[in-house]
Amino acid sequence: MDQRVKPAPHEIRRARADNPKTRERDLAAQLGISEAELIAAHCGDGVVRVEPRVNDLLTGLEAVGEVMALTRNESAVHEKIGVYDKVVTGTHNAMVLGENIDLRIFPKVWAHGFAVEKRDGGDIRRSLQFFDAAGGAVHKVHLRPASNLYAYQKLVAELESPNQEPTVTVSDGGFTDEAEASDASADVDDLRDRWSRLTDVHQFFGMLKTLKLDRRQAMRMVGQDYAWLLDKDAV
Repeated sequence: MDQRVKPAPHEIRRARADNPKTRERDLAAQLGISEAELIAAHCGDGVVRVEPRVNDLLTGLEAVGEVMALTRNESAVHEKIGVYDKVVTGTHNAMVLGENIDLRIFPKVWAHGFAVEKRDGGDIRRSLQFFDAAGGAVHKVHLRPASNLYAYQKLVAELESPNQEPTVTVSDGGFTDEAEASDASADVDDLRDRWSRLTDVHQFFGMLKTLKLDRRQAMRMVGQDYAWLLDKDAV
């Protein structure tokens, strides 16, 4: 974010009304604010702030039925239509292992959440939108015609935050990992042995937890026959 004075909630709402076809992400950039701040400004006007309780969200979404899961960054948009089923909850990571929606989620990254309703002609488009501490979008869930509206409304009511102010505090930067432990705290031979015996990608985090390593440490230590550093221009 730049250092200019940020617009007040009523100014953000006016900008949204004046630019109805501009995507939220693009309009937020034009206003010099995060997307979370843009959405928060509409609390009480088609937006309800919800608590980003990832485990409760994931377990409640299955009853909503068919939805569209959306994750994006500056380079790509990933959309999948399906059901949030085969959910595995957890404090440090959570998973959705459904036939169509397959996710790995780090709950501590999710800082802000909103239930959003937007009128589109005679229809109402509904979505759940979640953001990191810097106000950047981390995941969105869009309802579809086949979605169970009652289950969705019940989930929103369960997650609704007592704070419905039209502002949100965001940090200057995105999420950063906690300080890494020394590589010397883990045995390389043990790491390589466990890595060689992995038969499913879902076993990876269990291995890291046992060895008390984060992903970058493990990839740095395991050796180039298993993981190697790419040039930054490779992507």
